[in-house]
Amino acid sequence: MMTLAASGDDDALAALMRSYHARIHRFGVRVCRDAMDADDAVQEAFIKLATRQDVIAHPGALAWLMTVVRNACRRLLRPFAREQRALGARVDDDGELADDQLTAPQALERWQLIGRVHAAIRALEPGHRAVLVLRDLEGYSGEETCAALGLELATMKTRLHRARARLRVTLAEANA
Repeated sequence: MMTLAASGDDDALAALMRSYHARIHRFGVRVCRDAMDADDAVQEAFIKLATRQDVIAHPGALAWLMTVVRNACRRLLRPFAREQRALGARVDDDGELADDQLTAPQALERWQLIGRVHAAIRALEPGHRAVLVLRDLEGYSGEETCAALGLELATMKTRLHRARARLRVTLAEANA
């Protein structure tokens, strides 16, 4: 298959991509910590692979793909890391903090709470984090979440329960 793909056979290249895709995508999700960014990174890696016949024929093609995915994830995360170094923890919903009803100490307390919640969500396992974000933050129904993540309903419910429980424990530890 590798030699056919390296010689330009599109069907062999597609078969090669199918055989590596799941492994590369799992790696991308772990590195990027976001399935959407991982999708972009994996797509970029396979596009580069299609143009590099020398890499397709090489036995280290899988390692090369993982390196491309890792670099793409780093490139996607670089602006956020730079912003966090300059400004501190990222807060997506600035409008709520600017509410005229909040005093300065209340606004600070709210900002710190939001930061702790964001950090606790980032610390969740990727599968649990994806379910929690879709259900609780994005407002997807159980069926929509299952369809988006390709999960059975029981699996989605289990992950959601575990994610919520882990989030409660992490936030309780942060407040202690």
